[in-house]
Amino acid sequence: MYNEEHLPDVLNYKKKVTDLALRYKNTNASSNRPYLALYPVKDADFFTSGTLEELTTDTRHSRTYDGEDITSFVSFDARPYEKIQTYEGYGHEDESGSQRGQTLTCVFMEPAEGEEVDFEDWYRKQHLDMLAMCTGYRRTTRYKRIDDVSPRYLALHEWACAPSELPTEQVKQVASTEWSKKILGEAKVFDRDVFELIQAQGDAARKL
Repeated sequence: MYNEEHLPDVLNYKKKVTDLALRYKNTNASSNRPYLALYPVKDADFFTSGTLEELTTDTRHSRTYDGEDITSFVSFDARPYEKIQTYEGYGHEDESGSQRGQTLTCVFMEPAEGEEVDFEDWYRKQHLDMLAMCTGYRRTTRYKRIDDVSPRYLALHEWACAPSELPTEQVKQVASTEWSKKILGEAKVFDRDVFELIQAQGDAARKL
């Protein structure tokens, strides 16, 4: 139902809110977030204009299940974000979104009180540069929540490999610098999940 009905309904919605829909499955079977769907919307007004509520209402009843309310089958947790950074791994700058990673590391973070400048500097001056040297790294897209709800920061790290092939030891080394240990150790929230891409619809050439 989700891939065959819901994703096309969002992509073809009358107000054309997005032209790309990506769906991932969590590699941790016991996670309370078994699936992740990403929709890069064209305008942040989508979240404040009532369009989200309108879309939710208009797509609520399933054609596949004779008009049943889809919330009887699926629990939705919509989170609004604004993109703040795109970092391309070396050699991937000119690639389109169709070369997106098969694996996505999803990291939610809330930095320590008063440490947002240091947190941002860490990402931009050390962490992503080092992460890009790991085998299979493709790109990172970073976001900040529009509604200011904690954890406010989200990083999506794309990898050109299967989840089982992630360079775990290399990533551990990246996280072992003194600066990394400070940022991660002091963070109010650090929540990490690994997802595998299971569906891409719409403009496949578009990046996140």
